[in-house]
Amino acid sequence: MATAWGTFETKDSGASKIQIGAQSRDLTEANRFYLRPMPNEEIHVFVKKIDNTRVVREQDPKANASAWQTISMAGIFALVVVGLIVPIANSYLAGYTVTDIEKQNSQLQSQLAQLSAREAELTSMEALVRAAKNQIYLDPTPETLVVLNETRSGAVALNRDRQ
Repeated sequence: MATAWGTFETKDSGASKIQIGAQSRDLTEANRFYLRPMPNEEIHVFVKKIDNTRVVREQDPKANASAWQTISMAGIFALVVVGLIVPIANSYLAGYTVTDIEKQNSQLQSQLAQLSAREAELTSMEALVRAAKNQIYLDPTPETLVVLNETRSGAVALNRDRQ
């Protein structure tokens, strides 16, 4: 290219071949340190900061129905899980109640046996005689007795005579 350029120069300007060779040599030595041009080097890219804070997404009509469907299915699933767990938990708690009642029953039976033994001990003839002596129980005299119902008839609650 440099030689072709140099030949066109000579025709136009009429310079000597020595001057043209010197100029071309200087240009080639100066140009050999230059890099080749990059493709699309002359294009300038300007980056603009875009602010999307005021942009609002358009509402999808199907998204609302899908959300409600998801919520309802989750609720139904939760009800099914609770419906399956409640009887198991109830029987588990009922087992605790049954064991508590059995413990209470055995305690009450042992207490009943102790009280029955104590009652038999207190109502025995020896215990009654001892209590009568301690508290000075005497048979009442006939003057101190008060009879509430002197006339005893066979018909107490029947009023057959009256009509």
